[in-house]
Amino acid sequence: MNRDSLAQSVTALRVFPLPGTVLLPGAALPLHVFEPRYRALVADALAGDGLVCVPQIVEGEEGEHLGAPLLYPYAAVGRISSHQLLPDGRYNILLEPLARVRLVHELESATPYRVFSAELMDEHDDDALALAAVGRRVLGLVSPLLAAQGTRGGALMRGLQTMSAEKIAAALAPLVVEGTLPRQEYLAEGGALHRAELVEVALLTRLAESRVVVAEA
Repeated sequence: MNRDSLAQSVTALRVFPLPGTVLLPGAALPLHVFEPRYRALVADALAGDGLVCVPQIVEGEEGEHLGAPLLYPYAAVGRISSHQLLPDGRYNILLEPLARVRLVHELESATPYRVFSAELMDEHDDDALALAAVGRRVLGLVSPLLAAQGTRGGALMRGLQTMSAEKIAAALAPLVVEGTLPRQEYLAEGGALHRAELVEVALLTRLAESRVVVAEA
């Protein structure tokens, strides 16, 4: 889908808000879909353009996720790249992020799920060499954290090592950029280089905190 077609499609965008979960640029999101209204959302997406947005629920509204909680404006739109329909109607899906969007306003809809008008956000051109340099630094920073996770961490580290350096920070963002406001900052940022630097800062903070815990133990 080209950018013009995508820009038109997001003017009526299916949203799938989940507490503590968000789709970020550069990292696919696996989802298990069991609630009836979101089964309908997936079915409609598969029958149409395949697009789904997983925005963040406003902090303090997470308990309202079964209703219509307030949503933060910055999000990413993804396309269902693979799916499995289970015998009881549940789905397993994989969302591949396509672009960052800003939710503008909610639309009236006859669907059981919510639909928003959104607009695509611009991406800045970045220095690929600088982005790759941050990626290599991030890989070094995350190595001790993943080593502490045993087999699972080792598998993730091996996967990161097969990526081009400029993609590493984005792949780690869902794991290390935590909290609603830091993730909104990440989503609002139009430059991949600055987003990678935010991942680096988050990793440095986590490493510093882990050393404090060890020192206090």
